[in-house]
Amino acid sequence: MILTSIIFFIIAVIFVFQYIQLSKNNVPIINSGTSNADITKPKFTINGNNQEIAITAKEGDFITDDEILLKKNVVFQSNKFKIFTDKVIFNKKKFIATSSEKSKFISKNTSIVSNGFDIVDNGNIINFKGKTKLTLK
Repeated sequence: MILTSIIFFIIAVIFVFQYIQLSKNNVPIINSGTSNADITKPKFTINGNNQEIAITAKEGDFITDDEILLKKNVVFQSNKFKIFTDKVIFNKKKFIATSSEKSKFISKNTSIVSNGFDIVDNGNIINFKGKTKLTLK
């Protein structure tokens, strides 16, 4: 009986030791950079009469079949200007972009800071919303 208990104890110690070794080797990898966004780094282009506007962001979420919410470092860039903001709703069928977030427009001799904007008419018209500060150089 004592011999059986000693053998059982030795086997239990071996299993516990192996379990601890396996647990140390199987450390899960946690990726803290994961996102719940539908689209990662979305890119779009609006082709206007006089210019092409490239739209980039870090994340995007589908709101409807036609509308996408662009988030985090949204940039509208053409050869004439850049607009920076954090959230924009982009309609991919009508090529209309709308933002109610603080936005900064930069051009060659002009900068505009506003509480949002609308880009309509295939990028040919930009309407700034809310409190707007215009700086001419």
